[in-house]
Amino acid sequence: MTSQAHATTLDPARPPEPRALRPVDVDAAADAARMLVALHERVERQFEAYEAAEGSNAARRRAVAAVARALATHVAVEDELLYPALRDHTGRHDAEIERQLQQDHLLDLVMVELGGMLPADRGYDGKVRVLMQVFRQHARDAEALLLPELRRRLGPAERELLGRRVLERVGQLEHRPRPGW
Repeated sequence: MTSQAHATTLDPARPPEPRALRPVDVDAAADAARMLVALHERVERQFEAYEAAEGSNAARRRAVAAVARALATHVAVEDELLYPALRDHTGRHDAEIERQLQQDHLLDLVMVELGGMLPADRGYDGKVRVLMQVFRQHARDAEALLLPELRRRLGPAERELLGRRVLERVGQLEHRPRPGW
């Protein structure tokens, strides 16, 4: 049985309504590893909206707010669900989990700094570019190192159960950024 949850993303094809959001279908039967990849893709779409907003400070500000929401959900899901599941099944990746947690912390710090800036401020675009770089490295590392281990250590039923928990948590977190964002 498949149910659907709706995450939201900016629709860059609709400039007259820059705050309009469109649903993204997420298959509840997908395992936790696939769900995390979908969350990575969601953040990446928000970065694309930022890049498409070139020249418009208002659109760049809205895009960064959308990045903040997507990152907040992503980081919370990793910290609360994915990393504990990995720790419960193997201790081999404790150093990698710690590195991922530190990357999450860097993402938080950059987002807090961006929250206190305007797109016209000197350094704003540079900070957004650093945020993109750190996130992209973080996503590559998670997909190359942690997710294969999750797939090896958890059976299909466990991954689906964790995936359902991810969906539930995403629903709870929507539009609730982390403190300071």
